[in-house]
Amino acid sequence: MNFWKLEHPQQQLAVIDAQTGQEWSYGQLREDVEQVASFAPRAKSLRILLAQNRYHCIVAYLAALNSGDALLLIDATLNRELLTSLIDVYRPHSIYAAPEELSFSGYRKRSIDKFGIYERERSGDDPQIHDSLALLLNTSGSTGSPKLVRLSFDNLEANASSIRSYLELSPKERPITSLPMAYSYGLSVINSHLQAGATIVLTDHGVVRREFWDSIDKYECTSFSGVPYTYQMLLQMGLLKKRGATLRTLTQAGGRLAEPYVEQMHALARERGFRFFVMYGQTEATARISYVPFGQLGSKIGSVGVAVPGGQITLDGETGELIYAGPNVMMGYAECREDLANGDELQGVLRTGDLARQDADGFFYITGRLKRFLKLFGKRFNLDEVEQIVQHRFQVPVACFGQDDLLIVAAEADSEKVTDMTAMLRETFGLPSNVVKVKTMETLPRTGNGKIDYMVLASECEQPITQVSRG
Repeated sequence: MNFWKLEHPQQQLAVIDAQTGQEWSYGQLREDVEQVASFAPRAKSLRILLAQNRYHCIVAYLAALNSGDALLLIDATLNRELLTSLIDVYRPHSIYAAPEELSFSGYRKRSIDKFGIYERERSGDDPQIHDSLALLLNTSGSTGSPKLVRLSFDNLEANASSIRSYLELSPKERPITSLPMAYSYGLSVINSHLQAGATIVLTDHGVVRREFWDSIDKYECTSFSGVPYTYQMLLQMGLLKKRGATLRTLTQAGGRLAEPYVEQMHALARERGFRFFVMYGQTEATARISYVPFGQLGSKIGSVGVAVPGGQITLDGETGELIYAGPNVMMGYAECREDLANGDELQGVLRTGDLARQDADGFFYITGRLKRFLKLFGKRFNLDEVEQIVQHRFQVPVACFGQDDLLIVAAEADSEKVTDMTAMLRETFGLPSNVVKVKTMETLPRTGNGKIDYMVLASECEQPITQVSRG
């Protein structure tokens, strides 16, 4: 059963908005999805959804899948300049946004403003879109990069089925949306629970807000998901010892959670009677690649576990790179509108870019990575893309590096630029000041062939360059 078909009993409760108290059954959700899907053009088209953890966004998402269209999912908080750039590159037929008044150059608002549909004023000759293409996600959503992951309908269904299987999801589940819908991890929670016929509790409140925990208690939520920073904060604040009596399953992905925190979560789970799953994945695998079964977590601290059901993990014999094969592997990347016509270029095999080892029991451990990414508050940042954006804004040579939860930007500029660059990074990417460090210097260190020498740069800035896993 395709989860977007919503083939569950009509009266079964599907969605609760924790901030308004409004509820919708699967019958009502299906009716709203069909209404929005009816506005789709006859030919397969591209839509953009500015996603929030809101009911109308769930409806617009499912409507696109039921119409067979391709949907580009973007976080509604994305910087407007970066959003405009994406719209210019991909030229969607329509934009689904929040109900409040917005304006997009070259688009007009439809009369059914309940869902905020904006249609392109001139159709033009759009390149073809591959029949299998269902969803486009940005691997570095905070930078608004035009490089997107192309996911098929089969990818989405396979990933939802796999997660439902190993988490043993049932219609009795009530997950709360502790992650953004536009984040592949957050979306996978929605997909897998819709497939199970569960009740999704919607909220945009952060996990340390009292309102978030009040909603868990009021609606008897059974699970939530978090990135490493989530659990670091919750353990430090002691919230997991005090609240959430109905919680049965907690999951973690989005980067490596330090072993002491995993040990604390394992002990707390045993004490309070819930399950804690450490997982590993990538957007390129529609979210999930591996997991640690809760019963074995205590003896496998630091591991990312075994392959999810339906998948297989191997290691490159020469480099040690982790290679994943499964039906949830993306079709490939897109960098422009014309790329949406491309078919399945990977054939179910993903080279993750992460280095790993395997123990005698078949469990995998990430030891490093080949590419330049950082995880900041659970969001993945492509450092090359961040460099390009900063260089474009300030017209000076820039080098970005650091370690998870610390972005360091070195620039060939006067010290007066530190404040401006810090403000720009905070505003553009939504980062707090304590995870951004800007250093100016007369000349960036370079290798003999003229490339920036990041190891020397890190040494001069007295900061390590840590290789950590992608989640």
